[in-house]
Parts: sequence; structure tokens; C-alpha cells
Amino acid sequence: MSDKPCALCGHFKAKEYPEHARVGLGRCSVRAAARSDRVAPFLPWATPACQRYVAAPNIEDQKAWIEKHRAPEQNNNAAPPKPKG
Repeated sequence: MSDKPCALCGHFKAKEYPEHARVGLGRCSVRAAARSDRVAPFLPWATPACQRYVAAPNIEDQKAWIEKHRAPEQNNNAAPPKPKG
């Protein structure tokens, strides 16, 4: 296992799967290639990377995209604004 998250791996794709990305998941092409019913190809972004981790060639773009899409997720627990007056 690696100390890096799956989301920074070159095998991890989230932009191509917006319906999964909205809930914090991405698709690992290595796991998808395994074609096993026991191995789900969709993983949470923070999943620790496996031994096949390869840094994404556009790692800075990938980090920025994840942070941008993670921001609304982190704000879901915020208290509602207090009414004025």
C-alpha cells in the first residue's frame, strides 16, 4: 500500500464519470481490467493507493479538480444562515 490516495494515480479517473464523482468516487482502470465481480472498479478518492500506483501525468490538474469538487461536499454540514432581523 502507498501513503498516496488513489485519486492522484494515473489509473484513477473521475472526470469521465460525473455521476460517481458527485458522490466522491472515481474509477480505477487497473481494477476494472481485473473483470472480477468481487473487485469494484469505483473507489472513494481518499482510498490508499495500491502497489500499482503510478503518479498521474497531470497530477496538479487532478489535485485541483478534486479539491474543487470536494469543497461542496465539505460544506454540507454547515449550519444554515441565521435570519436577519
